[in-house]
Amino acid sequence: MVTIAIDCGASFLKAAKMQNGRILRQLQIQTPPKPAANSSKNADKKLIERLLEAVCNILTDLTAGETEVGLGISNEMHGFVLALEDGTPFTDHISWQQELGDITVAPEGKSSREILQEHFCAAPGVRFRYTGMPLRAGLPSCNLLYLSRAGNLAGAPNQLFFYTLGDYLLCRLAGCAPDIHPTNAAATGLYDLEKKDWDEELTAFCCSGARIMFPTVGGRSLDFCFGETSIHALPAIGDQQAALLGAGLEEMETISFNLGTGAQVSVLSDNPSPEEGVQIRPYFGGRSLCTIPHIPCGRALNVYFRFVRDLLSRFEVDVDERVIWDKVLEMERDGVECGLFCDLSFFENAITPNRAGSISQIGEYTLTGANLFHAVLRAMIENFLRCADKLAQPDGRFRKILFSGGVARRIEAIRDGIVRHYLPGITITVAENETLFGIARYLSMDNGA
Repeated sequence: MVTIAIDCGASFLKAAKMQNGRILRQLQIQTPPKPAANSSKNADKKLIERLLEAVCNILTDLTAGETEVGLGISNEMHGFVLALEDGTPFTDHISWQQELGDITVAPEGKSSREILQEHFCAAPGVRFRYTGMPLRAGLPSCNLLYLSRAGNLAGAPNQLFFYTLGDYLLCRLAGCAPDIHPTNAAATGLYDLEKKDWDEELTAFCCSGARIMFPTVGGRSLDFCFGETSIHALPAIGDQQAALLGAGLEEMETISFNLGTGAQVSVLSDNPSPEEGVQIRPYFGGRSLCTIPHIPCGRALNVYFRFVRDLLSRFEVDVDERVIWDKVLEMERDGVECGLFCDLSFFENAITPNRAGSISQIGEYTLTGANLFHAVLRAMIENFLRCADKLAQPDGRFRKILFSGGVARRIEAIRDGIVRHYLPGITITVAENETLFGIARYLSMDNGA
């Protein structure tokens, strides 16, 4: 049977028609932009509706001529939609980048993150070890509590339904609510790793009186028709786990560097124990993923890229973005160690408590384009390795390194800087289309587990 894999990312929607481990046809379109905050409510459709339209267009293309297909969806994690019983969205898709958890809400005069911390943690972070997710301003737990305390759910009907992104799309396609896969449930910060189900006390507290139904955690399939095509679908999965499954993460002595818009360093574990700074997430085959996410990567590089693009525009120079990137990487190769230091903490991250970056240790003649980008990549590599050392095996050895994500594929200097940290002879794999292959592999597994 033909498989259709769709990855709903923050920047792009990627999809492929696949069979017997081969890609027959592949599509990539830009993720629709979120409507402007000042736009008319009736003039602009919600982002989630635009995403649904885009996915329907993809399916129309890829199911043409097919009578039966398997469908798998992965999605950027830590986001959710609240919908009415008939599937009509009550909220738009609220992603991890909308950090509502740091906004003060009445009557407490505190942020929802502070409220959760005080209510559930006698010692900082203790309760949230059971979720595998330390409190962050963009987690669904914090964002949901903010919405309920700030009055954004006022006027809602008696019952709302909670969906992560991929499962909301499946709901609209199939006309009924799917199960939620543990990879997506755990990413909300409302899931209990030990019970393997929702943390009922946490969910009730974050709903703050609003009646919200949460989906069943499981792996039941959905069968429905799309046009003339019969579709067999499984619950959506988290994009991180999909990418690592497709990249080949299946051995304990393997370390994964997934470097894209954000970055995560990860290893597998059969019996993970909570450790500060390390998140525990469900994986496949009954294993867990020990991961350090939110490491500055492509999103941080874009800060410097926008600076270069702004300079060029002010000199009225029109240069294609790809040409700019190529020139930036060419400049970096000419850079030298000169003491220049870049802090990439432009947003909440796993490396520092800062929420603003900096360039420091600038000498009179050292601030050149080449030296700057050399310092940026050096800082990124050092951040990745600091996290990797925290995940190292007791003997400190790994036998295999998996690289995945667009930044890892594109920037050889980052891969080389990481590899030099390890003993000679280690196996290196650079994955291609890992998320799409991971979705296909997930569909081939019994019960998607």
